Amino acid sequence: MEVTNLVQQLGGQEAAESLAKGLIGEYGWVALAALVAILAKDVVIKFAQSILVFFGHGFENDEIIYISGRQARIIRKGVTSTTFYMSDRRTKMVVPNEKLSDLTVEKMLPHNGGDPYLSKGSDPDFVGYEEVPIVPPPMKVQVVDKKPAPRRKR
Repeated sequence: MEVTNLVQQLGGQEAAESLAKGLIGEYGWVALAALVAILAKDVVIKFAQSILVFFGHGFENDEIIYISGRQARIIRKGVTSTTFYMSDRRTKMVVPNEKLSDLTVEKMLPHNGGDPYLSKGSDPDFVGYEEVPIVPPPMKVQVVDKKPAPRRKR
């Protein structure tokens, strides 16, 4: 109600339209089109990132991963978001697919027998390795008997 009173005080609808035309100007539609283009670009980029995660084969449902050192299981990979079950707190975490690149995600690789590449002392299958000292090759030593040069007196 206050807006209509303000428009009437300024001189009616024609005055408001002329004020808007003056503010926007003849080329105001260019600024509006640029704003729409920037917003559309952002939406398209986020959607493309989400689709790449959804159709990608880097991670699958029911896979155990580590997010910043915390164990998690992928519950669902959606088109726009991925849902994780956090084992330590027994909670679920929903992350938009375009934000997955901000997370530190680790995945255990399959063990094909043999010794682990980087074992920890707390691992039950830890096999300690003896440290072998690195011995440099022997140096050739020569004894040089040089007589010092005589000093001159001034």
